[in-house]
Amino acid sequence: MDSEKKYFAIKDVSEITGVNSVTLRAWQRRYGLLCPMRTDKGHRLYSEHDISTIKEIVEWLDKGVAIGKVKPMLGKLSPSIDDDQNESQKAIGNILSALAQLDAMSLDRQLIQLMKEYPIKVFENKIARVVIHEIQQVDNPLVDIQSVIWISVLQERCLSLVAASRKRNKKTCILMSFDEQPTSRFWLQAVELSEVGYNVTMLPRLKGKLTPLTPLLNSWAEKKIVLEGEKKLPQDVVSQLEQLLSTTESELSMIGSVNTIHPELMEWQHESA
Repeated sequence: MDSEKKYFAIKDVSEITGVNSVTLRAWQRRYGLLCPMRTDKGHRLYSEHDISTIKEIVEWLDKGVAIGKVKPMLGKLSPSIDDDQNESQKAIGNILSALAQLDAMSLDRQLIQLMKEYPIKVFENKIARVVIHEIQQVDNPLVDIQSVIWISVLQERCLSLVAASRKRNKKTCILMSFDEQPTSRFWLQAVELSEVGYNVTMLPRLKGKLTPLTPLLNSWAEKKIVLEGEKKLPQDVVSQLEQLLSTTESELSMIGSVNTIHPELMEWQHESA
């Protein structure tokens, strides 16, 4: 091993790139996109060049190149995407087919594979948003039951991924929503936070006083609150949230429409949020 080069453990690489360790291993084993070094005990070590490659892979995925087509694209300056490369459309079609048949088992199998191969942000932007848009069409007679199946299976899959990361993640945060029905974004955000090293306490459908959260936040070295939502918050909730942020000196991030609905909370956001 070159002693002058800097190497990173897979956990650190996940935090740097936002790509979880399961996906990194899949990219290596199934697609040959990475070739990290190994310690004497077999643990993977990634170089700065490997990290640059991972970031480039994510860029190609963002441009619509399927994971199986990325390898020959690495190092090129611009994409040349043909129909068979944009396999996200095929994935979307398979998901919609499973939903048309109300087949939750088939949907779950597809989500397991897709969420293993794609970073969660790419999955959300390229697949989940399109699926949600399609099933919510006004002329879809199955919109209600398909929406329930989609969110329930997605929630189960996200909770499984978050639970799997708890032991290795050391940073702490609260993900909260006051919406009666959390959106897909809430559960996907939980996975995204876990992918960058957070042990996430999830509080969907939050009601009641926020002051009981003060001792919990004050017991943490790192205090972060992520607020996700699409609805306007009651003024008493806004006041409680401001008090909680002030008392605990917590960092705030806002996701969804709540970010624009409540500009008065923006002063609590860190510049990096």
